[in-house]
Amino acid sequence: MNFKFFNCFIICILCSAKLWAQLPKTEFKGFGHIEYSLDFVNPQKPDSYFILGEHDLFVQSKITKRFSYLGEFVIRYNGASATKFLPSIERTLVKYAYLNNHSVIFGKIHTPLNYWNDSYHHGRVFFPVISRPIAFSHFVPLHTIGVQAQGQNIGKWNFGYDVVIGNGIASTDIFDSNSSPGLAAAIHIKPIDGMRIGVSHYFNRMDQNGYGSHSGHVIPAGTAYRGPLDFYLNSLSFAYFGKNFEILSESSRNLTRTDSLGFANNFSTFLYLGYVIKEKHVPMVMVDYINISKNDLHSMPMELLKLGLGYRYEFSHLLNVKGMVEYYFQHSHAHHGSGPQQNYFAIEMQLAYGF
Repeated sequence: MNFKFFNCFIICILCSAKLWAQLPKTEFKGFGHIEYSLDFVNPQKPDSYFILGEHDLFVQSKITKRFSYLGEFVIRYNGASATKFLPSIERTLVKYAYLNNHSVIFGKIHTPLNYWNDSYHHGRVFFPVISRPIAFSHFVPLHTIGVQAQGQNIGKWNFGYDVVIGNGIASTDIFDSNSSPGLAAAIHIKPIDGMRIGVSHYFNRMDQNGYGSHSGHVIPAGTAYRGPLDFYLNSLSFAYFGKNFEILSESSRNLTRTDSLGFANNFSTFLYLGYVIKEKHVPMVMVDYINISKNDLHSMPMELLKLGLGYRYEFSHLLNVKGMVEYYFQHSHAHHGSGPQQNYFAIEMQLAYGF
C-alpha cells in the first residue's frame, strides 16, 4: 500500500513539473535612480536639491516558442496628481517571431528611430550619461502604438530593419484624432562587436497641430495655429561600446511644414565619448545641441548647447554612480524676434540601480 502511494506521489510530482515547464517563463526586473542637482540659473541664489527619479518595473515573458511579451511600467513624479507620483505604461507589446530573425510586434513600442530609443529603456543604470539627449524632449517621437515589422542580425553584417505604422504624434494612448498614421522606417548594421550604425525616417501628417501624452513635444505657448502640419524626421546614429572606448552619436534633422509659414528646419546632435579604465572607471565628455527654427509651429523655438564633463563608476552592471559638470548656452527664440540669452553652470550626480 505504501509502495503504491509512493508511486502515485512520484507520478504527481512528474506531472506537475511537466505542467510547470509549459507555463510562460516570466522575469521581473526593477530599476530606479536618485539624483542631486546644483544649478546656477540664478547666480545670486543657486538651487541645491535631491530628486527621486523614475522607478521602472520591467517584465519579460516567453509565452510560447514564437510569442513573447515585454512590458515596462514606470512610476514618476507628476505635480498635477494628488500624490505627486503617477504610474504610466511606457511599453506593452506582444512579439511574434514568425521566421528565423524576423518578427511582427503589436502594442506600444519605443519608436525605432535611433540607437538610444532602440537600446535603452527607462532604467538609468544603462544610460552612459545622466539624461537623455535634449531632442527627446522636443521632436523625437518617443513612443508609437501600432504594428512593427522587425528583422535582426541578418547576414554577416548583422543587418536589421524596422517598419512601423501606428498612431501619430498628436495621439494619446487611447485615441488618435488624425486621419493619417505615423510612419517610421529604419535600417542598421552591426559590422563588428559593440558597433551599430543606423539611419531612419519618420513622417506624420497632423490634421490639427497638437501633441499627445507620450510625444515629448511642447507646442509654443500662445500659438493660435491649429491647422494641418506635416512632420518629417531623419536620423543618423553611430554607436561603439568597446573594451576601452565608448562613442555614441545621435543626429536628427526635423522639418515641419504648415500652410501659413511653410517649412521650418530644425536640427539636433548629441555626442558622448567615454574611456573605460579597468572596467569600472569611465571619464567622459558630452556635447548636446538643438536648434528649433523661429517659424516652427509645433515645437518651442529655441537654441540650446549643453557641454558636459563627467565620470561614471561601475560597481556592477546593475549599480553605478555618475557625476557631471555641465554648462548651458541657451537662446530662446520668439516668433517675431529673439529672446534673452542665458548661460549657466550645473552640477549633477546620479545613483542608478537595478534589481
